[in-house]
Amino acid sequence: MNKKGVVFVTIGVFCLASAAALLVFNKVRSDNAYAQSTRIADILTEQIEKSEDNEFPTDNPDREMPEISVDGMGYSGILEIPDLDLRLSVAADFDYDTLQSSPCIYSGSVYSKNIVIAAHNYDMHFGRISSLSYDAKVIFTDTENHRYITKVVDIETLRPEQVEELTTKTKDSDWDLTLFTCNYSGSERVTLRCKLVKQ
Repeated sequence: MNKKGVVFVTIGVFCLASAAALLVFNKVRSDNAYAQSTRIADILTEQIEKSEDNEFPTDNPDREMPEISVDGMGYSGILEIPDLDLRLSVAADFDYDTLQSSPCIYSGSVYSKNIVIAAHNYDMHFGRISSLSYDAKVIFTDTENHRYITKVVDIETLRPEQVEELTTKTKDSDWDLTLFTCNYSGSERVTLRCKLVKQ
């Protein structure tokens, strides 16, 4: 093999090794994030089950969502996506550090029926939400044990700058809960719209 061939083979091996290392790194991050989020969800469940409040507060859209503190961080509830076998804690406030381990409320409230929840595109967070079928269930349980059962009504793709379209309901909007994550290149936001069907 001539020198040029050796160089190309070396570059090819390096690229394959780099891709494999990135794949392993992302898998480890995804698994760690899932383990952390489910650990917190278990802690939240223990606290939530102690709640005696059985009245649904959706008639008061301006009510602030109550929180439970775990490890010094406030959490607003638990998100379940049965078709993806996911049960995750939802942090009360959005920031990029918290997003490494848990979905976060990006804007809105479950009570005002405009809650928007963000998460990374890890397989065990929101990386698979685009595979959900219409009518798939998405369930949010707040810290007072109110279960909001929604179904998927739309999946859309938005650009990062389309914040208003992501978060603002119009008179024609038919959603009460939104999940979103970036695609793998970070150029678009995979956006899942859900409609409340039962409390």
